[in-house]
Amino acid sequence: MTGLQAIKHKQFKLSQPNQDSTDTINLLVLNIMPNKLETESQILNLCSGYSKSINFTFLYPKSHHFKSDVLDHLQETYVTIDDIKDEYYDGLLVTGAPVECIEFEEVDYWEEFKQLLEWSRTHVTQSIYFCWASQAALYADYGIQKHNVDDKISGIFPHHSQLIDPLLDGFGDTFYLPHSRHTTLDDEDILQQDDLTVLTTSKITGPQIIVTKDHRSTFITGHPEYSTETLSNEYFRDVDAGLEPHVPDNYFKQNNPTSDVKNYWHADGVKLFANWLNQIK
Repeated sequence: MTGLQAIKHKQFKLSQPNQDSTDTINLLVLNIMPNKLETESQILNLCSGYSKSINFTFLYPKSHHFKSDVLDHLQETYVTIDDIKDEYYDGLLVTGAPVECIEFEEVDYWEEFKQLLEWSRTHVTQSIYFCWASQAALYADYGIQKHNVDDKISGIFPHHSQLIDPLLDGFGDTFYLPHSRHTTLDDEDILQQDDLTVLTTSKITGPQIIVTKDHRSTFITGHPEYSTETLSNEYFRDVDAGLEPHVPDNYFKQNNPTSDVKNYWHADGVKLFANWLNQIK
C-alpha cells in the first residue's frame, strides 16, 4: 500500500450523482472539538446538498493528550500532519476547541497548530477557522490578542452583512449563527491589519466574520456547524457542573430552558459554508 492509498482509506466522502473527479473538493479537517463523532456529523451536515462531491480527511494533533477510547477512534480513522505532509488539499477547516480560557502558548498542541498553519501556506488553497481556531490563527499570523469577557458569549446572534463579498452572496441584511465562547476580539486590532477585512461584527459578539484580502483565509468566531441541541447540551453540562451559566441568548423559546428549540440558523450556516466552498474551485 502506498502512502497516498494509506491516506485514502481514512477519508469520508460526500458524493453527488453524476460528478467527475474535477468537481471533487478535497477538504482537510482538523477536528479539535471534544466530541469527535458529533463534530464529524455536524460538518458533514453543513455540506449536505452541496453541488460538488467532497472528500473529507480528518486530522488530529498527535501532541494532544486524548482519552484512550477517543484515541482508538482517531488512530483508526484520522491522520496526523506527518501522514499528509506531502499531500495537497483544496481546503482546510479547523474546528473550535474548549481552550479559549488558556493562553495560546499553553495549549499542548500549540506548536503543532502553528506547524499546520505554516504547512497550509504551500499545501492548501483556502482555509477556514471556527471559534477558538479563528482567534488562534489570527494570533499566530498577526499577533492579535483575544480578550476575556465577563459573561460567556452564548446563543444565536444576528450578523448584519454590510459589505459586498462572495462569502455573503445570497444573504439578506441579517442572518444568524451560533456563538459559544468566553473570549472575544477587538475590531480595532483587526482593522489595523491591512490584510484583514471585518465582514460582520456586533457589540455583543465582537468581530464575527473576518477574511484576508486574497480570501485565502476565513475566520468565523462562531459555530455555523452547531446542530439544534448543541447549545442546550453545553448549557445543561455547565449547570450540572455548578457553573451557573446564563441562558443562551435568542435560543430557547421565551428564554425558557425547559422549552423547545427551533433551529433557524442551520440554513444560514449551510449557505455560508457553501459560499466558502464555491471560492475554492
